[in-house]
Amino acid sequence: MISKITWFFIVFGTVYFLESIGGFYMTSAVVFIEKQFQIPSRLSGTMVSAGDFAYIPVVIFTSYFGGKGNRARWIGAGCILISIANFMIASSNFLFPVEQANVTTHISSSLAHQIDRNLVNGDFNSTEHQWLEQLHPLIDPKNEVVMNYEGDEKTDLLQKYVEYCYYNNGSSICERLEKHVSQKFPITEAKMSNVRAMVALPYGFCHSMLNLVRQEHYACKSGHSTMGPFMMIFGGLLVLGVGRTMPFSLGLPLMDDNVKKQNLPLYFSFMFFVKILGPVIGLLVGGQLNKLYVDFNPPQGLTPLDPMWIGCWWLGFLIFGTLLFGPSLVLYCFPSDDLDINAPDEKDEDGKVIPKKRLNLVDRHIKKDEQGKALMPETVMDKVNDFKATITTLLKNKIFIGAMFGRIIDVLAFKGYFVFQAKYLELQFGVPQYRIQRYIATTGIVGFACGVMLGSVSMKFFKLQGRKAAAWVAVCSLIAALVSFANGTVGCKSVIGQIGDQIKVNGPVFDGCRDDCMCDNTPLYPVCDVDGNAHYSPCHAGCAMGWKNYSIFDMTKASVDTLIFENCACVENRVKEVSRSYCKTDVCEERFGRFFMHQAFGAVFGGLGVVPGMLIVLRAVPPEHRSVSLGFNGFLVSLLATLPSPIIWGKIIDMSCLLWQKSCDSSGSCQVYDTDELRVRLHVIYGCLRIFSLISDVWVWFWASGLKLIEEVNPEDEEKKGEEEKLRPKRKESVKEAAEKVEKTAYELDQLIDQRGS
Repeated sequence: MISKITWFFIVFGTVYFLESIGGFYMTSAVVFIEKQFQIPSRLSGTMVSAGDFAYIPVVIFTSYFGGKGNRARWIGAGCILISIANFMIASSNFLFPVEQANVTTHISSSLAHQIDRNLVNGDFNSTEHQWLEQLHPLIDPKNEVVMNYEGDEKTDLLQKYVEYCYYNNGSSICERLEKHVSQKFPITEAKMSNVRAMVALPYGFCHSMLNLVRQEHYACKSGHSTMGPFMMIFGGLLVLGVGRTMPFSLGLPLMDDNVKKQNLPLYFSFMFFVKILGPVIGLLVGGQLNKLYVDFNPPQGLTPLDPMWIGCWWLGFLIFGTLLFGPSLVLYCFPSDDLDINAPDEKDEDGKVIPKKRLNLVDRHIKKDEQGKALMPETVMDKVNDFKATITTLLKNKIFIGAMFGRIIDVLAFKGYFVFQAKYLELQFGVPQYRIQRYIATTGIVGFACGVMLGSVSMKFFKLQGRKAAAWVAVCSLIAALVSFANGTVGCKSVIGQIGDQIKVNGPVFDGCRDDCMCDNTPLYPVCDVDGNAHYSPCHAGCAMGWKNYSIFDMTKASVDTLIFENCACVENRVKEVSRSYCKTDVCEERFGRFFMHQAFGAVFGGLGVVPGMLIVLRAVPPEHRSVSLGFNGFLVSLLATLPSPIIWGKIIDMSCLLWQKSCDSSGSCQVYDTDELRVRLHVIYGCLRIFSLISDVWVWFWASGLKLIEEVNPEDEEKKGEEEKLRPKRKESVKEAAEKVEKTAYELDQLIDQRGS
């Protein structure tokens, strides 16, 4: 039968695992949140940092008071808050949904008729042509429409009228045309629906009437603002920040109190492995969910490969929030320390009673009264003085200060870089987000996890103690930093990069070869001609309304993998076609793989130093101050690193923006970047910060002489101790009293050792 203590660690491990999944899932969602709500990177960086705004003022007090109370209950309460935060973040999708195309502006009868004739019915019969040819002398007695047309003479007469009316808006010719078309082909509900479908497409054609309707529909509306979803997600991340103060600062000491010291590196590596496996699962799930469109109904022709694709990011928050809530509630309601005290006695082969296990939910190193309860300062002033004395002790610890400074610099470099890494890779290599999340999970994070496991094994194999362990951490950090500089040389010209080069030459204006296309506000939909030359959209390539191999009005042609647009006037070759499939990707695919080879190598070395580095921090402070040291460390790291890091990196990324998407009176998210400048800037800054953090590693190495990280056990001493236990007279006392005395003796010995050491 499984003991209650075993059940506790199962529940604790489950909560710890699920909490780690949700913490990193946000990195797979931030790209789509930017696109859906038109939030620039500098603001999304601030939004991601919201958790640290709450984490900073709470973490020290949580670690201080939580360390003196039932740590399981504190951790359970924190994870319940994280679950609620996930629900809050997901709710922003429902409270502020994506705007749907619902055309209410005036629609030209000529436009509705042309869409119905050319695209819906494909009807180019002679009767309709004869009708327009017969009316042409009445509508245009001077034949101005045909005389002023500069395109192909074989072009449909109605299309010639469309182009003429663009340059001569409001002329009597256009008014007469509209009058006759509306009488002959009146607008019906079906035709209105067809126009709505064309307006809702994620790309534009070279057609002035259609693009005019699109502009009027998507014009700024009163009350439209991105502040609503921003504040909802910001608030959810604030609650998440409060919740995550508890699992890490209280979880490690809880594990430290309930396992043997010589086995601690393996347990710590297991905790870090769970902490890393969570993000792997989160990113893999995010990659799969990102294949789904945000409302499960993508616009016709939009695929995950397109820059304007918005993945179903909110569903992950709902899933993880639901899964986390149940185990967190169980952990919160878990019984006190004496889990197995009342269980029946178990005997060994010799008939002797086996001592019952005791779970130390309350820190066993803190002072306790005769009943085993933690001694707390009685008055508020006593609590403040005790808290100040604890922090002062930590600030005087040279190893703790050095290690904390290095972690601040490392997190400042890593946090923001990791948040925006998926966005950078999409821009640099033109790879869809679901593939990027999969690669990040299977190379970077798995490599880091392997490094953590190897680091824990290496500690026991190489007997890493004191300076030896500090030097190990420094070398691993140096190699990881050098890999970053290597990745700064790995880049290619994706289709976004090619469009960026065009902007650098011509400025942020795409004139195209035809003025009558009205492409100013058409969405970004990169396409290439057969030679691989990039165009901002089919409209900018001068493509006429329609497709070569596809139709949104014909179900037999609505399932093609790639769209091909034809009759593109701005294409400089005989094949007047453009398609996303014509963009060359071979070089980018090869270098995309090389980038992740470097990252996997660097991640392994980054993980090798995690367990030794964490043990250096834990062993450098008095045992009763472990929770507070982790909390204070988390406080300063959050204040000086995790809080500003996404904001700083978001600003760094936006510095390379070449074209902002217009959002009413302000700029929305950036659409086109200078990818070469972005690549060099990101990796040089990241690598330099990691090199700078080596100063702290040298400082820790200098002061770490004689620091014991692992208590080595001598087999002869263990055997001698066992013989003494047999000769010792047995006393009749309860198991609970014996356990309390053992705890008290262990605490006094630890205090004596600390005093002798100081």
